[in-house]
Amino acid sequence: MVLVLGLLCWGGWPGHANAAGTAAAPRSDDCRTAQLAGAHTQVDLRLESHARSMTEATGVMTVRVPAGWPYADDLLLSEGSEPYRHAMRCLLRAPDTMKRPEEWRTHSPRVRAEASFVEVRYETDFRFSSGGHFSVGPWAMDVHSKDWGLQLVAPPALTGAHWDRVQIDLGGLGPAEVTPKPAAAENGHLVWTGLHPAADTGTGTSSGAGTGVSTGATASPGATASPGATAGGRAGPMVTVRVIPPWQRAWAATSGSSEPWLVANAAGMTTWWVGSSLVIVLAALRARRQPVGPDLTQLEKSSSTSLWWWGISKAVLGIMVLLLYKAILNIADVVTSSTPGWLGQTMRWPVLIGVVAGWLLVATARPRRSVLVASSALAAAAAAVAAVPPLAGLPSPLADATGPSGSAAFAVLVLETAAMEWLWLAGIASWGWMLAHEGGLLRPSARPWRLRRLGPVLATVVLLLIGWGLWCIERKWQRISWLSDRTVAAYHTQHVVALAREVASFASQIPAWYYTHTWILTGLAIVALLRARDLAPATPYASPGPLDRLLLAVFFAIVVAWRQGSYAGSQAFAALWLVLGIAALYGLLAVGQRRAVLTQHLQGCNGSPPLCETITEAERSDLITRARRHRELTTALRGIDQGGGEGALRRHAIEKELRRLHRWRPAAGATASAARPWLPDQVTVVDVALSWGPHAEWWDNARRAAVLAAAFGLPGSILMVWMAYSPPSEWMRRGLYMFGVPEMLWMFVYWELVWGGAGLVLGALWRLLPGRRGPARALSLTLAYTLLIGLGMLGSLITDQETGNVAVGISLMLLVLTLTSLAMDADTFRAERRFWPNRIGLLLSIYQIRSFSAQVAYILMQLIAVLTILKFFAGGDARWK
Repeated sequence: MVLVLGLLCWGGWPGHANAAGTAAAPRSDDCRTAQLAGAHTQVDLRLESHARSMTEATGVMTVRVPAGWPYADDLLLSEGSEPYRHAMRCLLRAPDTMKRPEEWRTHSPRVRAEASFVEVRYETDFRFSSGGHFSVGPWAMDVHSKDWGLQLVAPPALTGAHWDRVQIDLGGLGPAEVTPKPAAAENGHLVWTGLHPAADTGTGTSSGAGTGVSTGATASPGATASPGATAGGRAGPMVTVRVIPPWQRAWAATSGSSEPWLVANAAGMTTWWVGSSLVIVLAALRARRQPVGPDLTQLEKSSSTSLWWWGISKAVLGIMVLLLYKAILNIADVVTSSTPGWLGQTMRWPVLIGVVAGWLLVATARPRRSVLVASSALAAAAAAVAAVPPLAGLPSPLADATGPSGSAAFAVLVLETAAMEWLWLAGIASWGWMLAHEGGLLRPSARPWRLRRLGPVLATVVLLLIGWGLWCIERKWQRISWLSDRTVAAYHTQHVVALAREVASFASQIPAWYYTHTWILTGLAIVALLRARDLAPATPYASPGPLDRLLLAVFFAIVVAWRQGSYAGSQAFAALWLVLGIAALYGLLAVGQRRAVLTQHLQGCNGSPPLCETITEAERSDLITRARRHRELTTALRGIDQGGGEGALRRHAIEKELRRLHRWRPAAGATASAARPWLPDQVTVVDVALSWGPHAEWWDNARRAAVLAAAFGLPGSILMVWMAYSPPSEWMRRGLYMFGVPEMLWMFVYWELVWGGAGLVLGALWRLLPGRRGPARALSLTLAYTLLIGLGMLGSLITDQETGNVAVGISLMLLVLTLTSLAMDADTFRAERRFWPNRIGLLLSIYQIRSFSAQVAYILMQLIAVLTILKFFAGGDARWK
């Protein structure tokens, strides 16, 4: 792996400046500005802030240059040619704004040529996601917490051109100051015509004629106006607009660059992770004190111990990764009068903390000695590089304005990133194996992975991840510097510096990215403990006990429940979703305590137990037989009602047998003369059988429902991934993100875990959920899932941000759980499967024809709802999350 990465870095290292400088003779930087006096320009800027998590800006600049301009034909050349870049630089850039990290383009400028002119259409995107000063297209943007400034600054070569029309649509935001006075203004839509940046009409004030626009200079419509030229000869801004954003958009715009907000967000996320750790630690301690049987089994002990250790480890890692390196500078400012220089090198501290955290993740998973030794050696080398970068030829902050001293030092920086990837991957894999093994999810004979088996697999995954990351880093540089002159030596120096800085940033982001996905290990640990309790040699219990319900509630909150990522850029309330998720499931169980079939009591005797306590594994087969007989008699009775029976005597005999099936066997130990209790009036023996589920133990019902839900959810997982990545702008951004492809693959896995986890909860609580048929139970669990989404949407409405594709998620959840519940009902009478050509026929018999037709209509309604929602969101005005 080291050799391959070294060769990769050596081969991808930018050439020396001298070699690059002699590759092509430098062209003159003269843009022949005088011959662009006949060019015509139009500019459009549109801001969109309503129902957005952050304000977005879309700009279009159209330039029509005379065909006689010497560089007009160069605009038609290949985008990788230097003449093309030179011509574009003249039209689109000022010399000091060549590199623009905040500017995004869905495609390259569109060029169209006619006999007398060449037209360039330049489209840009920008998101107000961080504070500062940015250049996007012809606009200079100042983003602050209290106000935003937009300035139209003409490229130097177009200062003498005709600026025919300038339009700004503020998207509902109210302008606080506008200079010069627009030719037309209505509801935040501003239009200027006939502007010319070279003219200077002075300054003044006037009102916007009823439009709510205050101006800092006056100019008649169609007249030229400009605040004046700068000392360097460049024209000043042609248009200046100051906007006071609403508090939601102001918070979202500054939360990513304001240090207090960064610490608050990290603290909010840390509270969520530490809070979940505290809950599972308490559950693990309670599991040791409350075993299923009279004694704590070895499997219960090992599984609860693993859950306890994982909760402690996750809390420690959360504090290290999510909070420590965010707060370390603020702590230093409080302790000392000024931050020490060595502590101010913020790039290397996240890397060093991430290496130590990754090694702790591996070590606490108790892997084989070979894996631990290899991880320790790798962590020691990576920690040494992060602690003392000059030892590897790197600058003290790992990356600075000078860049690494050579290709070997750059390769060390890449290997540092690869080591970080390997440590976290190995730690997560080791913990996953240990949790599954200690909980009885694997064969008892399974042994920990050896290095010779684990190492090559992890090395292959690391190579793929690092390869994708480096490719994205290079693509990002090409996006930022697409108009830079590649024939000058400074370009290659800047290229090296940018690559080194991005690789170091990549390494610093790895721990947080992996840690935020470790909730899957928490879910696995809970499932393992539930499985260990199921394998305890005790009398099979009908439904989960109090501790099992707590574990299922935590599992629902962490794995299944939807939770809002942030409000107005803030994640301070992240921990609230853990509490709400647990409360939602307990609320559903409270309803089921009154409405579920098996929680109701038999009638006809005092102090009768709930139905779930009167059925044992030995009586289950008799229950299924009686339920089948009940269906047969009901069908025969319906035939008599339709005129095909044998008369009143036959009807009387059927009703008598149905009443006998409605009565229950006397409790164990009762005398022969004791009265037999009977089922509640609204409950039939078929309802009892369907409520019991296809298996004798609740864990087997849970496992079966999880498999079914994951299978039924496959199309939904693909759909949700497609919805997230189908918009061109989103694919453009994710495609250049260092974790873009891993995120896309993980999203598919995430939704499969959501469907499977929801199925597991449905099956585990099958006997405790309200409803007599499976679809009713599915609906009740979906309502609990929807309740959390509704609370999240309430917060989104308050902060005026998008609600995303939650409607599709709710519809798919209901559809997946409904199909799962139908399959569970069919499996309950699986002994009759051979008598029917397919499961549809069996369900036809179970639900009876009229009831089954209603179920078919119910499924079709859900499918139509999903398709309708998709059609709506596929429209041009749709907003995907």
